[in-house]
Amino acid sequence: MKVFVDTNVFIASLTDEPDRGEIATQLLNEDHEFCTSILNLMEIRSVMTKKKRVEQERVEAVLSDIYGNVDIYAPEISDQISAYELQEDNLLYTLDCVLLALADDLDATLTTFDGEMLDHGGVAPEELL
Repeated sequence: MKVFVDTNVFIASLTDEPDRGEIATQLLNEDHEFCTSILNLMEIRSVMTKKKRVEQERVEAVLSDIYGNVDIYAPEISDQISAYELQEDNLLYTLDCVLLALADDLDATLTTFDGEMLDHGGVAPEELL
């Protein structure tokens, strides 16, 4: 199964968040074809260094590890057009629409803890275990 991983799943695993960290880590250890977006990697960098206050050198090592083990994609113009149409219908945040459109384009299941994204096609990590 091709699984598109949202930032919050990576963060939950990396920071061992209560209730989420174990589930996220268990999912990421499963035998799936994992992918994500370059935008998610950028968001991981921002969240880990600014919110979680992790030293950037450590964060870069984590990003390098993700980059080496997960297929990374960049949204194309067609994904952005699909995201625009998706947002018109449901008023989700811009990045959420782009990620949903990209996952759909890749024929991947987007996994996330985000409630709004779950309401619009995302799948909770525990459902993939």
